[in-house]
Amino acid sequence: MKILATFDGSRFSEAILPQLLLIARLPGAEFTLFGVASEHGGVLRDRGTQTGAIGEAFGAVAPVTVKGIEPKWAENHGQAIERHQAEFVDYLHGIRAQLPADAQVEIEVATTDHPSEAIVQAARAREVDVIVMATHSRASIIHVFFGSTTEQVVRSGVAPVLLVHPPKD
Repeated sequence: MKILATFDGSRFSEAILPQLLLIARLPGAEFTLFGVASEHGGVLRDRGTQTGAIGEAFGAVAPVTVKGIEPKWAENHGQAIERHQAEFVDYLHGIRAQLPADAQVEIEVATTDHPSEAIVQAARAREVDVIVMATHSRASIIHVFFGSTTEQVVRSGVAPVLLVHPPKD
């Protein structure tokens, strides 16, 4: 049985661990611990300094010219994605350590701003038998039973989805 277990890096998503421990007892259980590293920008080292003249006085009639503030980046976009992926892989290795030592486990991290699409693609590519994910209620009627990512994965029909609703703390 191939299981795709999804994590977002939060304690909330870790609520699926008790179910994974039960599934790990099944013969032939193969896990893929899956996470999505979002495509965000680099880390800002400092905001830089503003250059240019604002004008001689507040009542100046002449146009005001201000050069933009040039930020100083500690890493570029590509480096930020690589760092975020590495952090997510480390996080998933920590999750892996909580599963039985003899469990067959692979770790995969996708990079996208569309987690539901990445989950569906991974499920198709790995031909999983079940997707395990945490869900929570939203304020709107549409999302009463499923979060938007969960809803999209369930509606894809790519595989059965075991939804875990974490208890409130």
